[in-house]
Amino acid sequence: MHRPFQFFVTYFSIGIIAAAYMEKINIIIIATVAIVLALIVSLTIVQNKNNRRKVLSGILIFVIGICYCNFRVLASKGTIAEFTGSQQIVIGTVNDTPTIKGDRAIYNVKVSSVLQNRKYIPASGKIRLSTIINQDKSIYNYGDIIKFSGKLKLPQQRRNPNGIDYRAYLLQKGIGAKMFSDKVEKISEARKNPFMAAAFSLRQHLTAFYSLHLPEDISPIMTGITLGIKDEIPKDTMKAVKNVGAAHILAVSGLHAGIVYGALEFLTYKLKLPPVISFMSKTGALIFYSAMAGLSPSAVRAAIMIITLMFSKLVGRKNDSINTLCLSATVLLIINPLNLFSISFQLSYAAVSGIVVLFEKLRALFDKIPAFLKDPLAVMISAQLAVAPFAAYYFNSISLTGSIANLLVVPLASAALITGLVSGITGLLFPAVGAFFIKVPYVLLKLIEKIVMTASKFPFASVIISTPSPLIIALYFLLLLLLFDILQIAGISEKNNVKWKKPIALILFVIIAIFSAGPFKSFEVTFVDVGQGDCILIKTRGNKTILIDGGGAPPYYEGDFDTGEDIVIPLLYSKGIKEIDLVIFSHFDDDHAKGLLSVLDSVNVGAIMYGAPEDVDIYNEMIEIARKRGIKTLKVQRGDRFSVDGAHFKVLNPDPLAQGSQSSNDNSVVLKMKYNDISFLFTGDLEYQVERELVASRLDIKADVLKVGHHGSRSSTSKEFLEKVQPACAVISVGEDNNFGHPTPEVLNRLDENNVRIFRTDSSGAIIFKISGQNVKIYKTINEGPKFL
Repeated sequence: MHRPFQFFVTYFSIGIIAAAYMEKINIIIIATVAIVLALIVSLTIVQNKNNRRKVLSGILIFVIGICYCNFRVLASKGTIAEFTGSQQIVIGTVNDTPTIKGDRAIYNVKVSSVLQNRKYIPASGKIRLSTIINQDKSIYNYGDIIKFSGKLKLPQQRRNPNGIDYRAYLLQKGIGAKMFSDKVEKISEARKNPFMAAAFSLRQHLTAFYSLHLPEDISPIMTGITLGIKDEIPKDTMKAVKNVGAAHILAVSGLHAGIVYGALEFLTYKLKLPPVISFMSKTGALIFYSAMAGLSPSAVRAAIMIITLMFSKLVGRKNDSINTLCLSATVLLIINPLNLFSISFQLSYAAVSGIVVLFEKLRALFDKIPAFLKDPLAVMISAQLAVAPFAAYYFNSISLTGSIANLLVVPLASAALITGLVSGITGLLFPAVGAFFIKVPYVLLKLIEKIVMTASKFPFASVIISTPSPLIIALYFLLLLLLFDILQIAGISEKNNVKWKKPIALILFVIIAIFSAGPFKSFEVTFVDVGQGDCILIKTRGNKTILIDGGGAPPYYEGDFDTGEDIVIPLLYSKGIKEIDLVIFSHFDDDHAKGLLSVLDSVNVGAIMYGAPEDVDIYNEMIEIARKRGIKTLKVQRGDRFSVDGAHFKVLNPDPLAQGSQSSNDNSVVLKMKYNDISFLFTGDLEYQVERELVASRLDIKADVLKVGHHGSRSSTSKEFLEKVQPACAVISVGEDNNFGHPTPEVLNRLDENNVRIFRTDSSGAIIFKISGQNVKIYKTINEGPKFL
């Protein structure tokens, strides 16, 4: 079957991927070589004219993909990134609806000019601007021209293994810089796109209407289902939705567009509209709904596919689902090639591809299942089989109850979507009527919430899976190709070699199982980047796990970000860690201990170790959690020793004779760990007083790797201490642009004078030491991955 868009998008996507990992200087070289290679192959090796044309076309599309991607990335970044790293005054236009999160408003601003040398000069690109909302400040809307000032920064790159690359995420949206500003003012209004202005206005009306007429725990779910806005959904609810594999109901996609299309089809049929008028009205409504939902890749993909289906019906042509799917991908990648790296894009296309390719095969397997369950179950399992590796890669979990839960949730969500939209739109014209009818989706949403929360508590509702490598993902899809004859279904191959299919599938399954189990692992020490705080993860070859500290926000922080929940636990799950053998509190300051409370609540822990008790909330909470969960607590002091899977630890501090007279910092648990003749010294927030005691003592504090005390403050890491430790490497766990001036120049100079190699989490992200035998390899997290991101 001839599928031109399938052919184009395949080679175009490969070109985009190649561009992402290619140095800029290599672009011209690679493009030239590819074109020459295409000519050589087409003229000499390939004899068949049709095949020759395909080879030449494929390589040319590949080259176009490389060049186009780099051109668009440069255009997306604009010139605004050139001004980052210092205070700036910027003028720009709000080009989207604001996102409200608690007391903060977040805007996407298209830049027009930047103040330089008392003169505004033209600039291009977009900024993610955040500001505090209070009684004196307005909320700015689409089309407002605003002036704002603050420190302009580049968004953060990936800072921990398998973590979120915020810079790449924003660049996919065309945003190249960020700023926090408390000085924002509206100076004018720009000419607005009337279509987008209407879509954004209705979006804001619906959000406000739901907030006004629904309880605060339900209105965010209504907003999520109708508009795909998930910012205000409670964390517990969002976690439960993900655990049962129902997150798709909160992202405007094929499900939502299909429901809207069904309602429109019913309405136009009842109104007996002529075919052309019906097509145009439904097309306009779908495009408007996609715009109102933020033009996410999944929403645009669904709209394009449905519009193509409607057009094929209008002109009396048969619709080819695979080619239509590839058409939508082509449009999205031409609009923005970085969509290819978007989680929304990947999940959406994986799910639809799974349904298109696997549905009939799975449906045939469910012959004995009642008819009303057969099709929905086949659809959901088809989608989940295709989405599973992406869910494992991005979220480190796969739902085992998703298909069953979705049989109940999807119909309810469909009804809630339609009744919620109708109620909200009615409320725009007749507020009292809309307020009355909103009670219908309220009941449906309460049922959805009850089902999701109950299903998420089932044993094995979801399974934690370590982040699979691209090789494992490729082998998984190759296994699906064999098991379901996908190449034949897709029209790529006409042969079905049954003789070799089973043994090859078995071999693939064994390879996936072996590599997923990961027996070839080294001993790892990871200094996790938790901002201004400490967190050290030790994982042995035998998969024993030790966690020293867990970072944490300061007590005055009022946001919903939780270092343990949002950084430490995802890192643990990405490494396949479902339980921790030993959690160590160096001491009970917020920036070391607060994040561990979430870990103790969510992850199975074998034992807790700490030094000096403290009369503070975190210590009391730790004791209470340990009591409730039956976790053993161990109080240690100088002279204690213990071993975990070949790693030998000595406790050097706290000194039981001096605890009452020392500060919390100087009561830090100090550990020396030795593994295969390589030693680490973990110092917590140790300061001069105890450093001097350790130097004067007979204790062996010499170590190859020093975790610098107290984030490199001037009250730690004395010259005498360094001379006795004699480290080859030092790791400073410190927050980027922190308010304390850490690490201080004095400490950095002392380390330099002692020829110590310095690693810092603020500049390098997480630092990973991998030990295999006597060999040590050191990895930095930042600057790994795609070159242009």
